[in-house]
Amino acid sequence: MRRAGKTIAIVVIVRSVTTACGPTPRLKESFPKGPRLAQQAVAAMTSRYPRCLLLIGSLLKARYNFTLSSFVRRKHVEKRKVLVCSAWPYASGVPHLGNLVSSLLSGDVFARYYRMRGHDVLYVSGTDAHGTRIEYEARQRGISPAELAAFNHQQIRSVIEGFGIVFDNYTTTESPVHKQFIQEIYLKMEQQGYILTREEERAYCRNCRLFLADRFITGTCPRCGASGAMGNQCDACGAIIEPEELIDPVCSFCGKKDIEFRRTRHWYLDLTKLSPRLSDYVASRHFQGNVHRLTQRMIEEGLKPRAMTRDIAWGIPAPFKGAEGKVIYVWGEAALGYVSATVEHFDGELAWKDFWFGEDVHQIYTIGKDNIPFHTLIFPGQLIASGRGYHLPDQIAATEYLNWIGGQSFSKSRGVGLYCDDALKVIDAELWRFYLLYNRPEGRDVNFSWEELGKAVNGVLISNIANLINRVLSFIQTRYAGVVPTDEADSEVKERLENTISDYERAMEAGFLSQALRAVCLLAVAGNEYFQRKEPWETKDKGAVAGAFHLVKGIVILLFPFLPKFSSSVLAVMGIDGASWKELEKSDAGRRLTNERVLIERIDVEKIKK
Repeated sequence: MRRAGKTIAIVVIVRSVTTACGPTPRLKESFPKGPRLAQQAVAAMTSRYPRCLLLIGSLLKARYNFTLSSFVRRKHVEKRKVLVCSAWPYASGVPHLGNLVSSLLSGDVFARYYRMRGHDVLYVSGTDAHGTRIEYEARQRGISPAELAAFNHQQIRSVIEGFGIVFDNYTTTESPVHKQFIQEIYLKMEQQGYILTREEERAYCRNCRLFLADRFITGTCPRCGASGAMGNQCDACGAIIEPEELIDPVCSFCGKKDIEFRRTRHWYLDLTKLSPRLSDYVASRHFQGNVHRLTQRMIEEGLKPRAMTRDIAWGIPAPFKGAEGKVIYVWGEAALGYVSATVEHFDGELAWKDFWFGEDVHQIYTIGKDNIPFHTLIFPGQLIASGRGYHLPDQIAATEYLNWIGGQSFSKSRGVGLYCDDALKVIDAELWRFYLLYNRPEGRDVNFSWEELGKAVNGVLISNIANLINRVLSFIQTRYAGVVPTDEADSEVKERLENTISDYERAMEAGFLSQALRAVCLLAVAGNEYFQRKEPWETKDKGAVAGAFHLVKGIVILLFPFLPKFSSSVLAVMGIDGASWKELEKSDAGRRLTNERVLIERIDVEKIKK
């Protein structure tokens, strides 16, 4: 097929697929004219319609034997440095399963994947020790916020270790490095003219005798009308709001409406002044799905200055002249912790700048959808306002919500949901990793289900993936004295693995971890069918045995970012020293296996539920 004809065919396929997936944008926006027509068309449509990503690739491959990855160049693949940042868990308590999969667990998968690809990866996060949520919870328990934050920081670290999540630096916003960095960067924002100050009236509870900021006050959202909105954000619609905007506000401490408005002075980040540069930044990143929709809506509604100080006791003291007794807003300092955590990791060495300046770095942020505006607008705005030329976030991998059974929100106080410390007592962490990532809420909210847990672990991981691995490896161990035949694997196996790798790579780099994992699971289905059809125990077909081993090796390597413990154990049996992308292409002829086997026990869901 000539290039012009191929270009037209690609455009037709992309349009037909995206029409099925959702409303098609205007022609001039999605299919610009010029020699790079098809490249831009595919990039634009897969960015705006992530659900169509694998379908577009599959159609192109099936109809024209043409791979998307050979046509669309992903700039970040060429960059050697990758910075992965996960949203900071609040020190008010242990994360629940939804928190885990949206940030910490997803970040671990990205970090492992890019390391496997040979990139210089840095993975950072930490415990968010400040803000009204911690102060509120500490008051309820009768302890100081510092005591609560320190205790829960250690609890969270135990959860992270228990789930096999590996950070280069997991710190806390109580770190001296962080505190110093925050005060310095805010003074730079002020010097650059992006901090303004206003005297205004703020909500004050006469009964509790304190100003009501953020989570100290709740009410009805002025945007969508949802109840339970807080004084900094509505979780229902994602709107960023101020306490004074709430309808029928209530004090979170005493539950009373004895609220008046008292005059006080606050310091603001001038998002209105930053709006043109933020609009250009957002347009340059081609955010996907929920990230694109929410961010674009906020830009179109008009960005307003956002208060960066609070009248509360717990937090980092505001460094501005005249701001004595005020602290920096928790979301005005938490995201900046990605920078300070990098600085802290390098212990004063200038190498930290390699991940924050210049273009030879790709930055990935793993968050829940409630944190989108803080990562696409406020945080980049702060970096721009500092005037230092920071590299701005590239990829915001935001999930939808994982809710509890029946769509309930997790709540430890109401006994709703399973929290990470308790989850580790129920089944092995690797099994939780598989279930959560297999069902990662990428296109819509997902409800936890015991039945789906059983299907994922027993039906997919054990009966499909582990079954194939053990069938093939035990066959080689017993029939071939543990040595992989030197015969060439047939082309069927190589082509199927190559196609899966292409789908997997595309999904991972677009931020759709569940899609990538499911591609591996489909490969295992094909592997079981292949091994059964070839019947090497009858035919003595050494090429089929070599092919099955090559397929299994690919499956295990691609599984590594998701199930590092299980994959490492299987690779050790295969005589392979660690997962790497280069290993996918290596010959297996004559490879010697050990005699061990890696088994996973089925889970009894009914017993676990009790």
